[in-house]
Amino acid sequence: MEEIIGRLRAGDEQAFQELFHTFWDAGQRFVQSFLPAGDTAEDIVQEVFYQIWTKRTKFLSEQHFKSYFYKSLRNNTLKYISRLKPSDELALARGLESEDLFIRIVEIEFQREVSRAISRLPAKRREVIVHAMAGMSVEEIAEKLGISVNTVKIHKKKAYVTLREELKDIHTRILLIFM
Repeated sequence: MEEIIGRLRAGDEQAFQELFHTFWDAGQRFVQSFLPAGDTAEDIVQEVFYQIWTKRTKFLSEQHFKSYFYKSLRNNTLKYISRLKPSDELALARGLESEDLFIRIVEIEFQREVSRAISRLPAKRREVIVHAMAGMSVEEIAEKLGISVNTVKIHKKKAYVTLREELKDIHTRILLIFM
């Protein structure tokens, strides 16, 4: 990720697109969690990405980028809310100022980090873990993938070892966003 941030700083549009695709869904979920049903978060997230492109030379690290990203999403969402009816604005602004904001950012970042770690697993292990996380039993996974129950258990065990190792310091990485 640091390499992508460096390329972004140098004006590499491909690096910007990679960040856009990596953070788009997380940004949408974050903003949408504060908006009334039916409102769209798309415009707010697009505006933040525009701001990121215009200020690309200022990002020194992944943590700096993430911090800017979430703070900008919050601020742009507050601006949007300020244009709503007063009763809607008050209810939504309370939600943004609570400690739920911190919890939502941590949840979104945690999900993103876990998804990224899973995506790096070998194909069969990834398939087994995705099915296991969806609630399928070892027997159901074996039948669906056409492999033995023992093979499923081995893939699952190895995947969990790899994920534990990759995610062992996730709390530190997430907390660095807020520094």
